[in-house]
Amino acid sequence: MTGARWRRRLTTSARQLRAQVIAEPWLLRLLLAFGMSGVAVNAFRPMTTYRALELGATPVEIGLIASAFSLLSVVAAVPIGRWIDRAGERIFYVFGIVLIGASALAAVFVSSLPALALCQAVLGLGHVTNLVAGQTMIANRVGRGGRDTRYGIYATVASFGQLLGPAVAAALASIAERQATPDPFGLDNLQAPVFLFAAIGALAAAAIAVGLPGRSEHRAVDALALEERGSIMSAAGHVVRRPGMASAILVSVMVISGVDVLIAYLPALGAQNGLSVGFVGGLLAIRAGASMTSRLFMGSLIAALGRRRLLVAGTALAGLAVALVPVATSPTVLVVLMILVGLGLGIGQPMTIAWVAGQSVRTERAMALSIRITGNRAALLVVPTMMGAVAGSAGMAAMFVVLASMLTAGAAIAARAPFSRADDAEPADVPVALA
Repeated sequence: MTGARWRRRLTTSARQLRAQVIAEPWLLRLLLAFGMSGVAVNAFRPMTTYRALELGATPVEIGLIASAFSLLSVVAAVPIGRWIDRAGERIFYVFGIVLIGASALAAVFVSSLPALALCQAVLGLGHVTNLVAGQTMIANRVGRGGRDTRYGIYATVASFGQLLGPAVAAALASIAERQATPDPFGLDNLQAPVFLFAAIGALAAAAIAVGLPGRSEHRAVDALALEERGSIMSAAGHVVRRPGMASAILVSVMVISGVDVLIAYLPALGAQNGLSVGFVGGLLAIRAGASMTSRLFMGSLIAALGRRRLLVAGTALAGLAVALVPVATSPTVLVVLMILVGLGLGIGQPMTIAWVAGQSVRTERAMALSIRITGNRAALLVVPTMMGAVAGSAGMAAMFVVLASMLTAGAAIAARAPFSRADDAEPADVPVALA
């Protein structure tokens, strides 16, 4: 494809994105709240690594604290999805953001590793509730053909949070380090200003989300005893057995694990190699900016390459770049590698969300999306700890090689899995009427 044709495609894609957001006010409000809460989460999380180091954490303990982010999510995500299918998305969307703000505020006063891990766990519960509700709101209001683009916008906003959050956190932390009294609260917590910033941002996002519309029109949910745990597990098993669903969830797990391990261990690698907090925060921001770029033009990329080829190429590219991170010897090379990682991983998340939504029916969609997130969080509960053990025994380089191998395996799975549901009778791109 010539450069002129690519420019025309990108210009058309940008115009379509702008028109869609303007034409769907509920989407604009959802994205604004999601972006603000995302900045809060991504400012909070890298600072927990530095706070843990400040409290004397070992590499294994850093992994355990990072894994705590997924602890409550693994247990609660599927029931949350079922409750959203029954009660609608808005109340859970707001509740999730409130939990994010509360955990960030509590972290201001943390002075022990167990308390820090608890804050991470509550943050993860709030984040998963917010994600399932937001993703379901989009899936239930947009027809099959329009989901890729809307989820691309949604994930672009997520990238904005991943870009701005670490950058703001690094700036606040750098300012605090230069102050004569860096902790204005007198709590021996140099990260307290960042945690307070995250709390204020999340609570402001919750106020915006209160104005979202109520639940969308649904077909009647199956007459199951939804209150019983056995019925929830039975419904979950039915969803996972749909063709292609297990593959979609597995690839999603591998992509999200790549992002999470970078967030948790790039600061540790940087500290080991003498890189400043500001530079590491900049690398995380560059990675997020590259992800935002790939997501912003995802519609054009899908039109050019197709869904399967794009997902396979992006995941494989990220795997190759991750493998080279620990052997990079210059800041410039690290910047280039973070761009490549961001471009590759940025494609994977929205495409796997749309993949899962497309393999499910409307009455079980929140359940399907919550199972995807449960798989992600289960991996995030295990993978950082596993990577911490690898780093502790074989060094940081070995950990990044293992992560690269996992991403490459994800690309291989995506190359063979089905990407569409044969019995999907939904319109190509017709927004569902709001209640």
